[in-house]
Amino acid sequence: MHKSSIVSILVLLMLLSTTFIHMSSATSISYYQSKETDLSEWVNWARDAWSYYDPGTGVDPNTGILRASYRWAFLTDWDLGGYIIAIIKAELMGILPKDGEWGADDRIEKVLRFLETRQISPYGIPYHIYRSSGEPSGKAVTNVSDSGRLLIALAMLKKYRPDLAGRIDAIVRRNNYELLANRTDAWRTTAGFYKYYVAQGFKLFGLDKSWPVQMALKEFDNIMNGPHVDVYGVSLPKTEVTSEPLLHMVFELDVDGKYLDYVKRVYEAQERRYRSTGKYTAWSEGNTGLQDITYVYQWIVTPGGETWKITPKDVTPIIFTKAAFGFHALYNTDYTRQLVDYLVRKNEERKNTLPYLLFLPRKGFIEGVDENGRIVADLVDKTQVIIIESAYYALKKKALEAADVIFETSSTNIMPGEAVQLKFTYLDPTPLKHTCRYNVTINGLTTSYTIQYSFDTACSITLNWTPPRDDLYHITVRTVANYVLFNKTITKSFDIQAGTVSIVREARIVGISYPSQVYPNEEFNIDISVWYNFSKESTPLTVIVKDKITGRIMAQANPVNVANEGTTTFMITIKAPDKEGTLSLILIPAYHEGDNWVGLDNAATDIEILIIGSQQTQGTVVKTIIRKEVTHVTVTRSITVDQWKTTTHTITETHIEHSATSNLMPIAVIICSLCLLIIAILVLVASRRKPSWPEYYQYEDVGW
Repeated sequence: MHKSSIVSILVLLMLLSTTFIHMSSATSISYYQSKETDLSEWVNWARDAWSYYDPGTGVDPNTGILRASYRWAFLTDWDLGGYIIAIIKAELMGILPKDGEWGADDRIEKVLRFLETRQISPYGIPYHIYRSSGEPSGKAVTNVSDSGRLLIALAMLKKYRPDLAGRIDAIVRRNNYELLANRTDAWRTTAGFYKYYVAQGFKLFGLDKSWPVQMALKEFDNIMNGPHVDVYGVSLPKTEVTSEPLLHMVFELDVDGKYLDYVKRVYEAQERRYRSTGKYTAWSEGNTGLQDITYVYQWIVTPGGETWKITPKDVTPIIFTKAAFGFHALYNTDYTRQLVDYLVRKNEERKNTLPYLLFLPRKGFIEGVDENGRIVADLVDKTQVIIIESAYYALKKKALEAADVIFETSSTNIMPGEAVQLKFTYLDPTPLKHTCRYNVTINGLTTSYTIQYSFDTACSITLNWTPPRDDLYHITVRTVANYVLFNKTITKSFDIQAGTVSIVREARIVGISYPSQVYPNEEFNIDISVWYNFSKESTPLTVIVKDKITGRIMAQANPVNVANEGTTTFMITIKAPDKEGTLSLILIPAYHEGDNWVGLDNAATDIEILIIGSQQTQGTVVKTIIRKEVTHVTVTRSITVDQWKTTTHTITETHIEHSATSNLMPIAVIICSLCLLIIAILVLVASRRKPSWPEYYQYEDVGW
């Protein structure tokens, strides 16, 4: 091959690798986590959004029914569903009282009476639009989108108030949603993520047996498997893509990782538009604050594959407040922080500017700001709902991540026969309302003592307990915090010592199987048999592999729970270094205690494996430990309220080891050396002979 050809190929490979690197960086999703938003900020934002629903502002003071915007005293069932959700989550966050006039219960009662008595169409289904005073407006009937949203809210209300389940089911029957569920033509009015979202409402009330609803529930599969389009390096489906239905789906229903992946993609495309154009991007649907076109849908992608399309009429893109808050609750990035700060400043600006004060109260959040800086000065219920949902989601996420159970005792010196108080406290950094259920089990680690307690009460409990004898007691507490719309379960263990107790914990390696020789970078297995003698309490046991020279942990076997006396086996996969030589390893049995692995160094076993070139032959070593025993292991532990722990191991060991395999390595090296010498002589002799092929073939330039 010519040198020029080799150089050309190398240059081509370099260009291709550069292209691949560029493509990878263009399609990867990478954004930076912002400093965590203070929980009080979320509560204050939610309280500000909720103020829109004050009687006389966003709610009719006579009927208790909302108005979809401050300037439009009408509503659809979509709006009514949002109001129900806002009531529930505002009360659970503590910004709305449960009892009293205009408390959560009073507001829900007004909504249910409206649903039970409102006039419905001759078709047996609700009208499309109602006045906030309660009468229908026009003769048009509702659609599957508005109905599905209301059904989702009613299902949430059943969970929040189980005592209302009968009334809610009767309302669903009265409004004849089964008719809509079975009408194929009714489902042609929605598509994409909207269709999949509203179909969940019909499913929640058992209306998913009809073919149209079943097809709608498969819409997300169609989206994933359908054609996609590239939007700033992000792959998005050719369907109706905008923020609003995605946010509602995450905030109100259980979604899986595949769905969350598409939510992240939709967010990422909008951040990348900002990075590329310098224009804040938070696309959704909503009011425009204009006269010629009052409501628009901002599509990031359309079913035809168009991107950044606004319908029914093109206007200057609007940075919608609800989308910004929704994505900030989900991802909390530097970009979402900038968006929210910008919109909060604009909202405060309109509250303190005289022209806006003439026709808008100083309540709630504005619809948004367009890309030219014009404030979309309208107060709309949909924006307030998503901000309240966003705040609830952010608090929920914090509760799931940070809530914990702490344990305290009334004494640091616990003696058998003396009463002691055990206190368990569930700590949640959020203001979300919750109740707790406790199950506490106490086991003696050296005896058969077991006792159980159950509490379904407040989230801080005190248990009076008297240890019967000297023992190390293992306390397991399982706490279920019920937040109404979700649960948080924590299982923790604590050990507490009464009197003086010694526990024998023994383990030793009784058999090892491993290759005597491996190639550089080759992965190989070590099979290990371990004998153990532990207490009756199940204890995780493993084997840790360390490099004998550096002390670095190279691998650890999958733990096995063991109790009493027995033998178990482990298999560990190791990757050999990339150089020839000798690999010296230490195998150490270890058991789990507290949050750490405690290695039984007295039971450690050394092995050596030769890393060889490819011309040598591998073998396998089966190493049997003839005699290796631990005569005594004593573990003494004490636990205080401050959770610090003192552990003492006293070990006396008798160590006698015999290997069942002889070392044949010197003989193998001699044989391999002789073979290499013979091969070298034959090659030398052959090279001195004249070639037998034609002379012209010797100099033929063969190209590939």
